[in-house]
Amino acid sequence: MSGSVRDLCINGARKTALLASVATLVGLTGTVAHAQEAQSENYQLQDIVVTAQKRSQNVQDTPLSVTAVSGEALVSQGITSVQELNRIDPALQIGQATGTVTTFIRGIGNPVTTAGNEASVPVYIDDVYFIRAGFPFFDLASVDRVEVLKGPQGTLFGRNASGGVISIYTKDPNQDAELEARMGYSNYETMDLKFYGNMPITDRLAANFSMSWHNQDQGWGRNKNLVDQLDTSKGYKDGGDDYWKGHSISLRGKLLWEPTDTTAVKLIGYYQSSWSQIGIYSRPFPGTVGGSPDPSHNGAGPIPEAPVPSQVLPALSFYDVSLAEEQYDESEGWGVSARIDQELGFADFVSITAYRHNKELYHSSGNYSDYDWLVYDLNIVDKQLSQEFQLKSAAGSKVNWILGAYYLNADGGFDPTYIGGPGQNANGIDVIKIVGRQKVKSYAGFGQVTVPLGEMTNVTGGLRYTVDKVRGTGYTDVTFFPGVFGPDPFVLRAQQFDAHNDFGNPNGINIVDGDNPSASKTFKKWTYKISGDHKFNEDVMAYASYSRGYKAGTFNTLPLDTKALNPEIVDAYEIGLKTELFDRKVRFNTALFWNDISNPQIQAQRNGLVFLANAGSARTKGAEFDLTTVVAQGLTLRLGGTYLDAKFRNFGDVDGNGTLDCASYVYSPTAPGNLDQISINCSGNRMPYASKWKFSGGASYVREIEGAGEMTLDLTGNWSSSFNWDADNLIKEPSRFLLDGAVAFTPERWEHLTLRFWMKNITGKKYNINYYAQASGSAFASAPGAPRTYGGELVFKF
Repeated sequence: MSGSVRDLCINGARKTALLASVATLVGLTGTVAHAQEAQSENYQLQDIVVTAQKRSQNVQDTPLSVTAVSGEALVSQGITSVQELNRIDPALQIGQATGTVTTFIRGIGNPVTTAGNEASVPVYIDDVYFIRAGFPFFDLASVDRVEVLKGPQGTLFGRNASGGVISIYTKDPNQDAELEARMGYSNYETMDLKFYGNMPITDRLAANFSMSWHNQDQGWGRNKNLVDQLDTSKGYKDGGDDYWKGHSISLRGKLLWEPTDTTAVKLIGYYQSSWSQIGIYSRPFPGTVGGSPDPSHNGAGPIPEAPVPSQVLPALSFYDVSLAEEQYDESEGWGVSARIDQELGFADFVSITAYRHNKELYHSSGNYSDYDWLVYDLNIVDKQLSQEFQLKSAAGSKVNWILGAYYLNADGGFDPTYIGGPGQNANGIDVIKIVGRQKVKSYAGFGQVTVPLGEMTNVTGGLRYTVDKVRGTGYTDVTFFPGVFGPDPFVLRAQQFDAHNDFGNPNGINIVDGDNPSASKTFKKWTYKISGDHKFNEDVMAYASYSRGYKAGTFNTLPLDTKALNPEIVDAYEIGLKTELFDRKVRFNTALFWNDISNPQIQAQRNGLVFLANAGSARTKGAEFDLTTVVAQGLTLRLGGTYLDAKFRNFGDVDGNGTLDCASYVYSPTAPGNLDQISINCSGNRMPYASKWKFSGGASYVREIEGAGEMTLDLTGNWSSSFNWDADNLIKEPSRFLLDGAVAFTPERWEHLTLRFWMKNITGKKYNINYYAQASGSAFASAPGAPRTYGGELVFKF
């Protein structure tokens, strides 16, 4: 580890110096860490209060690496979604894929968004675990704060927090009447409306309500294959229906009842709906060759034994696609939760009950090209019920402890998936129907205690035991055209299955019922944590910790695979230093970390489908720092960085059966998409989505202009080195620098009105947020990130 630290110091000095020069020019921002702000004098940093250990605590006293972002800071910097949080925390890597986001912390995570899979970095909203959610769930409207907990949180958060946790807390009702409305318009014919209202009903009852509506009517690019849908009103001269657009709405309400001084009951309800093309892989990855089956085949007759030649797709601009039909993801969901807080004198009791239900449709052209070959309709269902109980030491206790129990009942999967199109019709198939669902029942008990050793030293120990009962069920039906069981190999499969005729007519539609696979698996695991921290004085604290994280085993659901994946286990070691210097004008925190990963769950491909697989083992190690300073009244600067070395230790013959398990691709001039899939040894390769270097920073300046009003300026920049999209390290995303800026003005005479202008991706950097590879017509497919966007916003506050 010492060699890595030495390399870090040498290379880090160069990179930091370079970024510091950029920061001087662009004024990189520092309004991030203002979660719950306590009163302080001018020219001093304000306290940051977090609940990373299930109790309110100053972040400088918390012996783990935490980034906290207040709702005010999110608004100031224009951070409107979880997807944008990686712009202000270098340890985060967040992408946007079909129907949801993909989350990584310190190189740990996976990009698979198939139903049933759960992230290694889970998202909690108001202390409720979300297995899967549509984009509007992550719309950061009416947010009080966001906390990013880095490293395994296997004791207090437990299930699937092997890489860390992202916790979102929305505003609670209070006794102060408040009304806020935001109306915005930006390029690409985009409108945004946000509303938040808080109302005291009695002196012990209050309610709030928030709404967020987004509509992007013009796409970033065009689908040049759909010339018949040309909209000349948008100024397009060479044809094409616009692409990469979407709309969404989310509603949330809260009711807070405090019948006594020691009791609080909080009820929450929400609804979301969205339709989006953003994040869906729809175009060849720049620099690669895409293709589709020979259009002269036209779905007539059986596919030749030899692979049909590839049809090379036309050259496209970065944001354009050429698809046979529109692709999109549509979701709708709702949920309710109840939290009870009761002070018992000797301790505090907490109960959190939640239920949520979500449904989703992903419509895809299958081969992502301009030839109508395959069509996919993936209908996704997702519902869960959870209950958590906590009994914890009262505020001010000398020894801080917590005991808890957790229960989760979840059901999700594809029900059903339909696959059709000329590629199937050529074999006499009308449609293939696939159902794959996974049900999870999870039980856990946990406890953690922090014991002081003198005035300046603490020791913390935590333990959790989890039992996960996972059951997968599914089936496959093949529907043939009238009088056809299909050519080989389908005749052979029909002999194995229950072939029947639904209409009792030899010339009617024939159904071949596939097998009905099902399987069950129980996983039991202890996770734990031990840490020690010591304060050298009131402003300097050092800590060291060892913890174990656990991501449960799971079944692949498209189609259902009866062999369950092994759990992902992370053993994490971390040492850190937290300081506040120069009369609290400078805050500098840093940490070194090392993670040993057993059975990492990673993305793999087979027969054109994405699924989860186990690699043998991996290791991530690195360092991070965060610097925030107040340099003058109203001016705050921030700079942060992460160095990450993430590699597979064993990803060759994982099962010891004499075969290699890591998928890759080689060029084949006759194969669809010019690609053949092969198996290679990926041991020693860098892990996907893991940039070696990442930096972020910014500046925030607030100034009162006498006789005019208040002006706020914000600039935020982040730079990341290149990273690999897959374990085979074949396709790499180049390094990128993104710069955002905003200016807001509140007139002195109309203090309830604020006018704000903003611009994101100021330099117009072209980059990708999603990637997919398969040995078929799509070859390498990707989805671009947002181009330069800009707009204005009117804000009314009362």
